[in-house]
Amino acid sequence: MSLSRRHLLRSATTGAAMAAVAPGLKVAFAQSAPAKDMLVIIYLRGASDGLQMIAPAGDANYIANRPTIRVRTDGNTPGLGVGTLQGVDFYLHPATSELKSLYDAGRLAIVHASGLRMQERSHFECQEFMELGINSGEKLPADGWLARHMKALTSAHTSLSTVALSSNNPASLLGFKEAVAIANTSAFNVSGGDANANIIRAMNGGQSSYDQEATQTLNAIRTVQDGLRNLTVDNTNYGYPGGGLTTSLRSLASLVRMNVGIEVAHIDMGGWDHHNNLNNEFNQRATDLARSLGAFWREMASHQSRLTVVTMTEFGRRFRENASQGTDHGSGGYMFVLGGNVNGGKIYGTWPGLAANQLFNGDLDCTTDYRRVMGEILAKRQGNRRLDTVFPTIPYQPMGIVNGDDTGTIGGTPA
Repeated sequence: MSLSRRHLLRSATTGAAMAAVAPGLKVAFAQSAPAKDMLVIIYLRGASDGLQMIAPAGDANYIANRPTIRVRTDGNTPGLGVGTLQGVDFYLHPATSELKSLYDAGRLAIVHASGLRMQERSHFECQEFMELGINSGEKLPADGWLARHMKALTSAHTSLSTVALSSNNPASLLGFKEAVAIANTSAFNVSGGDANANIIRAMNGGQSSYDQEATQTLNAIRTVQDGLRNLTVDNTNYGYPGGGLTTSLRSLASLVRMNVGIEVAHIDMGGWDHHNNLNNEFNQRATDLARSLGAFWREMASHQSRLTVVTMTEFGRRFRENASQGTDHGSGGYMFVLGGNVNGGKIYGTWPGLAANQLFNGDLDCTTDYRRVMGEILAKRQGNRRLDTVFPTIPYQPMGIVNGDDTGTIGGTPA
């Protein structure tokens, strides 16, 4: 299958209600909060290095292949030990003490050597495969996996049940027209502000589908703005480090406090493509991720019992460091799963090993399909019983990462 960057970008922006309005927004607002978990997907775009984030720091092959950039077991900034997987000791990156605390508290689980096992190493192709919920060679669907998930749920959705904290919806929401893109709740409006909103409303007072979508969009914007005005101002910082991820998570927290019925939220965190100077660049991103997740968890203290946060990335990095003290595009990655019903304090998956005969095209193999992890979360924490419509080529095989009832769940059939 040939997938182009142009196709990806076109998919990611499909569903814009109208050019003057926040992209990807088609809603009719209603109040009511669902009982199911809030699922927050944080996509680490650029391919985050799992062998730096959760390092087998004492492995002789790891030491030999990463002589200058590796996470160490001793010295001034050693890795943070988090236990073993198949007899191998693993260490979180030293910049992620917030994640270590969540792990030790049993709220954070790690899935190593995860993602999609495929030959491709292009960011754009692999992101699209992952967001459409397919692997290389599988039939190209017309919608994204999160869109299929939302359409498979039998319970009614509020009109702000599905949000992307960005200027556009991701390809994973392609085909779910109710998904709302909100880059920043405090600046959520049409281009030109209220004056233009009034003009657009006056020009779209008819009964056509376009008129209805425009009106629904404007009503949603007004409701969010009203919600912000009615919220009690929270000046607590919670430890957020600032930057793009902080803005997204704090905007999401505002929506949660408005009680608009958030079921799924998608957040992008870029900046993980570290071909050069990995130690400094990765340290900064890892610190930002860890502190942001820790702060969000604290801010959501009253909602933790029905919150599940998952990180994913399109692939891992090359096993061997390059001449620029960075890493190029590789294979197996990792996932973090954080939540009140997560069986944390444990590393999940099958460790493939780092000996030459255990590598996949010279890199860490991918032994856990990310769709298996997400399938368990969708079934147990959001009540999806029709995973065969979400991931049709992946059987349902829960790993015990989260608690919950999955009675009657129908999985897919391997291609």
